[in-house]
Amino acid sequence: MKFFEITYDENTMHKVYNILGIKISQKDKMGILRAEKEYLRNAINKIGADKMPPATGELRQWQLELLELLKTFDKICRENSVQYWLDFGTLLGAIRHKGFIPWDDDVDTSMLISDLDKILPILEEYFKNTDFIIRKRAQTCNNFQIRIRHKQYNLGIDIFPVYKYPENNLTEEIRNEITEKIIKARKIFEKKYNYKNMPETLKEKAINDITTIQNSMIIPQNKCIPDKPILFHGIEFPYEEGYYVMPNDEIFPLKETYFENLKLYIPNKYEQYLSNLWKNWNEIPSSICIFEHYYKNYKNNYEEE
Repeated sequence: MKFFEITYDENTMHKVYNILGIKISQKDKMGILRAEKEYLRNAINKIGADKMPPATGELRQWQLELLELLKTFDKICRENSVQYWLDFGTLLGAIRHKGFIPWDDDVDTSMLISDLDKILPILEEYFKNTDFIIRKRAQTCNNFQIRIRHKQYNLGIDIFPVYKYPENNLTEEIRNEITEKIIKARKIFEKKYNYKNMPETLKEKAINDITTIQNSMIIPQNKCIPDKPILFHGIEFPYEEGYYVMPNDEIFPLKETYFENLKLYIPNKYEQYLSNLWKNWNEIPSSICIFEHYYKNYKNNYEEE
């Protein structure tokens, strides 16, 4: 006889502890919760993610305020002939839910660095005397993507710069080569500027050094940029899932789709792009929860992440 043994009854979802022949049965609450979530996930996928109701309460109010900001951002970009596109979770929401992912709480966009350089001073001037500021670096981490952020809450729109690589034929070999260069460049940047409380003077130096490091380590300077170059997200943000290198026709020419009640820009081959980001992007994930980016600090003094 074993001194101690645990068995599991899948039918009743009980754990059975056998201690010196004495059996103790206990309901597996986490197992039941997992089963309930899996049932919910399967039911939603069967009905269709686009049939999911939107968020409610304060989270929905948060999303609607973001929608108004997105409307303004779209208008400014169109008036100044700047091309942007919805990206990452916001793009996923646009395609899978026709708007915000019901538990999402921020907006992601991307644009070519040349367009970002053009629109940045216009955005700074537009939002100068409003409740919003243009943030160039996160306060508590080394993220340097541009964020149009509310002064009191961390409600806002991220703008991720996209760079051109002087090749027009993206092979797997070239993709791996560019990715390795980006990772190496980010590590060097991180080692040089890894300061939690960075003074303004050093912040400006770091922003300028992003371009210097990318030009010297990633983008070959002896090649001309073709009409349809390879595109990549740069070292402004240390992506946990990996860096994104894309063929030009995956993004351009941009298409339009409805996001909630707005007609906004998305990548040309958006399904292919999403598949490169997430293998099963059109299915509801196994963990359905709020992305605790900023919403949890909605009523309180925020702390950026």
